[in-house]
Formats: sequence, structure tokens, C-alpha cells
Amino acid sequence: FILCLELTNFGWVYSSIFIDKYSQLIDSIKQVKPNCEVIVQSIIPVTKSKSDSDEIYNNPRIEEYNELIKKMAREKNIQYIDVASYLADSAGNLPEEASTDGVHVNKKYCLKWLECLKQN
Repeated sequence: FILCLELTNFGWVYSSIFIDKYSQLIDSIKQVKPNCEVIVQSIIPVTKSKSDSDEIYNNPRIEEYNELIKKMAREKNIQYIDVASYLADSAGNLPEEASTDGVHVNKKYCLKWLECLKQN
């Protein structure tokens, strides 16, 4: 049994609370399903226009959280898939044409996301 996680709720007051809760979730899954292979993935960046206009949903914060997820994955010896860099433009932003609201990806980018997961 393989479980692939992507959590996008990063509206926590402190990044330490976010990663603690994420880590607890992984531990709970492993406790219930000890033979489950858990794979985590990065949070997808938002568009530059969204990032520049939002205090919570912005790319510097997403990058911070992705580093925490990556570190946690190393510590727990679980696979981390860097979907963010696969979908981002050269500046690390989600391309404007990838989303109508700056956050949620359209079908074309969902298919790119799926391709990234298949390759990993």
C-alpha cells in the first residue's frame, strides 16, 4: 500500500506547528498501516501575482515549508517528490497561465503534476 501526501494548508501561525502536525500525521499513518510506503510531495508554488499580494499564500513561505517537509522526509526515511520545481517557472513561481486564481492548477498543469508523480 502506497500513500502519497500533499498538504497545502500552510496557514499556520508558526511553521514549527505546521511541520509538527505534518510529522504527527505521518507517524499516525505508519502506526495504523506499518507496511505502508508513505511518499510526501512539495507544496506547489503560487503565481507571482498571488505571491506578491498575499501574506499567507506566497512563494517565500511555500519554499520555507517545502524545506521543512524535505527535512522531515529525510529524518523519517520517506520519499519526497519535488513537484514544485517541476511546475515552477525559472523564477520559482507557478506560471500565470497555469491557474485562474493563482493557486489551483488547471487541467494542463494537473497533467504535468501527474507526470511528475509517475516519473517518481
